[in-house]
Amino acid sequence: MGAPTMTRDNLGSSHAGTRDWMLQRVSGVALVVLLFLHFFVLHYATEGPVTYDKVMARLTSPAWKVIDITFVVFALYHAVNGFRAIIDDFVHRPLLKLILVGSLWVTATGFGVLGILTIATLTVAP
Repeated sequence: MGAPTMTRDNLGSSHAGTRDWMLQRVSGVALVVLLFLHFFVLHYATEGPVTYDKVMARLTSPAWKVIDITFVVFALYHAVNGFRAIIDDFVHRPLLKLILVGSLWVTATGFGVLGILTIATLTVAP
């Protein structure tokens, strides 16, 4: 009896390939860097106690809006890619897999739009 034949069907999430594997690692590293940046700025770089006014001044800054939107995008990609890999590995019925992955993308898109709109449109009333 020879070695088992490797096919697309028995390799789990083989269609994800190296690109998705690498992007999962890149997004994970980016999330760690952004998280430490957030903690440093919020807890160590702010002089005096953290107040509502200081937080709002940071959140309404265009640079911080870009950083926060980047954080949302990386977090959503990382989560969706991870859940999709789990679905690919454990769900073997094509219709169920399609429904789960489709639901995952619809949910992630909704959260992404909501998060980006919240960050982008945040203003502070004088």
